[in-house]
Amino acid sequence: MSNTLLSGAEANELYEMLSPQLREKLATFGRSWSAPGGTHLFQHAAVPEHLIVLHAGKVEIILYSAGKSVSCDFCEAGKVFGMRAIVTGEPQELDVLCIEPCSVTSFPRDMFLALLKANPEMYSAVVRVLGSDLQIANGILRNTVHRRSRSKGSESTRICVM
Repeated sequence: MSNTLLSGAEANELYEMLSPQLREKLATFGRSWSAPGGTHLFQHAAVPEHLIVLHAGKVEIILYSAGKSVSCDFCEAGKVFGMRAIVTGEPQELDVLCIEPCSVTSFPRDMFLALLKANPEMYSAVVRVLGSDLQIANGILRNTVHRRSRSKGSESTRICVM
């Protein structure tokens, strides 16, 4: 794997919190590849085997609820996918679909978790990625509530956020 993806212009929310030494360790087991448009990087209800970093291209985030799929957001270069599911071992709650050709790097779950365990300083980077995911989810929730309140007029909408 080329270290050019780990430094310089292609920074992302995971790499920017890591020391150069940890970036080098991470690079040793990352695999960079090109995903054509239409590729599912993640599918809901599956426990991911890899953490994915998007370096170029655009993906659609699709959430499944009550048996229906809902397009929630679009993400571009710099986003990390699968962190919550990798850390918790729980199934992925959404699909990540390439809507154009994408350049990505994937990191095997077991190797990433071993590196995390051996290097507790990585936890701040994990928290940053999870915080970014929470901000995206919060924005989607606010947008949904805003649309719902406009379409229902004066009816109130109750939402409990935990």
